Amino acid sequence: MKELNTKLFSECKELYTAFKDYYDHTQSINGVVGKQFSTKSLDEKEKVINKLFADEIARRSKVSLADYDGDVAHYAQNPMVKAFADTISDQMIDMILPDVLGTSILGMIAEIRYIGWGDSAKFDLENNGLFTVAKAGYRQKNATFQKLENTSVTLAPIGHQVSVISSLFNVLAGRDSIAKYIMKAVRSIEAEMINEAYSAFTTAMTASATPSAFKIANYAETSAITLAEKVTAWNGGRKAVFAGTPVALKALLPSNSNYRYSLEDPYVKFGSVLKFNDFDVIPMQQFADYTSTSYALKLDDTKIFCVSPQADKIVKIVVGGTLSNSESGMDNANLAQTGMIFKAWDSSVITNALAGYIGTSAS
Repeated sequence: MKELNTKLFSECKELYTAFKDYYDHTQSINGVVGKQFSTKSLDEKEKVINKLFADEIARRSKVSLADYDGDVAHYAQNPMVKAFADTISDQMIDMILPDVLGTSILGMIAEIRYIGWGDSAKFDLENNGLFTVAKAGYRQKNATFQKLENTSVTLAPIGHQVSVISSLFNVLAGRDSIAKYIMKAVRSIEAEMINEAYSAFTTAMTASATPSAFKIANYAETSAITLAEKVTAWNGGRKAVFAGTPVALKALLPSNSNYRYSLEDPYVKFGSVLKFNDFDVIPMQQFADYTSTSYALKLDDTKIFCVSPQADKIVKIVVGGTLSNSESGMDNANLAQTGMIFKAWDSSVITNALAGYIGTSAS
């Protein structure tokens, strides 16, 4: 999908570059580290993107504002103008969505596959078993021949939609920001994807199909180390990590009461240890549970998860295309357009890896 979007924007590099710069700027404000962007303000960038967006509509539709003597209201009602406005906004969403998802908690628990319209994704799961080694005498053969078959699972995206009210007239007139609108749409899609994937992940972790040996009810130092060793060993030696919210990771400490922390210790600086008995510790950033009426958070503060990121991810996500459809502004007598952003994706637990969790004292 990233390669496809780059190709789609190859003929409008200015819009691509400007919107990527705007995206990196907003991500930096939202706490994502390592983003590089220009020194212009977001307001200035939004005005530039609005103009480039309008220029690209005119280029693709072969209809210019000059054809309407500068009358934006009539220009915005042209069916070709509206159609290409929807197409370009879809491409802007798909251009940055992979990067947004890549900086979220999904990288820890999920593999994301991007596919085209009408396609489904096939995930090949390698058999993690080993051949049985049997004793045999020099003059006898008493073992059976073996073959370990792999498994393939197919996952097809399911349609989701965001119903919105927008105004192409306001965007073309410079009154509304198309960049801000696209970022809001992307973050809304991201939030729902994370919600579905994390729900699938936690359900799998607590389900009866997960062996009890990988579920530790109450935290203890030796139990945590043993769990990490099990996750590592049963994932072919690919090292386990501890992951959880900052609240949950507070419990991940040595049991020795004589242990002391200085002001320079990682626990004091970052709120949790960065290594625990040579296993990495990775904080998972909390996010809002938008289904809650009491401002609840989504991630479980009572569990520390033990996973092996180098092994097969627990959750698979398949992401399909984006398609917007807007009605005529005149249908609402106020130039506002009711429309829908259709985005296809699905999440499912498809894995050959093993993972577990540790309940903290907060549970």
